[in-house]
This record gives sequence, structure tokens and C-alpha cells, in this order.
Amino acid sequence: HEGDFQSAVNYADMAIRANRYSAKALVNKGNCVFVRGEYELARFLFSEAVGAEADCLEALYNLGISHKRIGDAPAALAVFEKLHAIEPEAVEVLWHIADLHDGGGDARAAIKWFKILNARVPTDAGVLARLGVIYQREDDEAQAYHFFLESYRYYPCDMNVLSWLGAYFVKSEMYEKAVSFFERAALIAPHEVKWRLMVASCHRRSGEYALAYEVYLA
Repeated sequence: HEGDFQSAVNYADMAIRANRYSAKALVNKGNCVFVRGEYELARFLFSEAVGAEADCLEALYNLGISHKRIGDAPAALAVFEKLHAIEPEAVEVLWHIADLHDGGGDARAAIKWFKILNARVPTDAGVLARLGVIYQREDDEAQAYHFFLESYRYYPCDMNVLSWLGAYFVKSEMYEKAVSFFERAALIAPHEVKWRLMVASCHRRSGEYALAYEVYLA
């Protein structure tokens, strides 16, 4: 935690020498090498920890993370599903299961697991936005709109969500509503010219030429 990784490695090695089958010692050593980017070695150490203590939650979770970092999605999913069976309420585990399904292109399973996660953390804007993105990819605009709007309600500063909602209302020719999202984006990123241009464009399309002119001048 203090950033002194060499000392951490030294003490982890001492703990393993003291007890080669200590899951906690193996997890600590795995954490040290993971931080150094040695993911294969970390995976080996976390696997050893699971072998020493099959229900060691830290070892299982970190093993799943190592599988993901290496790119072994099936192995990662198997680990997180095992963890979910042990700790069904763990939201971090639910997120990884949903994320792995999404990364593997299984939209239906990803939606299922993100909705399970959403039921546990209904005010998490990131989960809601992720559902919006998946529904957008699936060309279900009504559901995408619902989840992006819910995400905005809980966290009105996500630029991707603001951009999508603004574009949605422009597409629907509801320019007055689109303006509010582009204006908020312009407040968050005042040096990004495109948001003010979008505001001006909305005013122009709705026939408010004087307002559009003022925004273009600004």
C-alpha cells in the first residue's frame, strides 16, 4: 500500500518460505508480481493459492482478474461464476461476469447479468450506461434511450451519455430538448468547440436564428 513493492516482495517470499501452502502468502506474492505486470506468474501464484485453499475468495477473485488481463476470457468467466456461487451478492463479481459476456459478443447474456447487477446497485450510472450501449448495438433504440436517460439522471456529467441523448433528440427533431444536453456538455468541456456548435445548430434548426447567431458569435 505504501508503494514499496520490493519490500513487499521480500516479505511475501519470507512468508512463502515459512509456509509453502499458505494461501494468503501466495496471494500476497501474486499481488506483488501482478503490480509489476508479470501476469502469467501472478496467475500461477493465484492458482497455487486456490489449490491450497479452494474457497479463498481473494485468490479466486485475483485469479479471475489475471485471466482477464492475459486475455483468457473463458477461464476468467469460469472463475467468476464459481465466485458468484460462493458470494452471490458480490457486485464486483457480477460486473466481471456481465463484462466478459459483453466482451465475448453475447449481448443477451450481458444484458441479463448487467440487469442483475442493476438490481443490486440501481443508482450506478455506469451500469445503466453500459446497458444503453449494448441496446444501442442491438439497434433497440427505445431501450437504449431508457437506460441512457436513467444513467444521466444519476450522473449528468458522462460525455458519452450526453452526446447520445443530444443526438437522439436531434434525430427525433426535438431540438429544444437536445439543446439542454449539448449545453451541459459545453459547460463540462468549455474548450471543446463542437458542443457550442451543436447548441447553435439546434437553435437554427428550431427557427431561433437570433439565438443561433449569438452562440456562433460567442
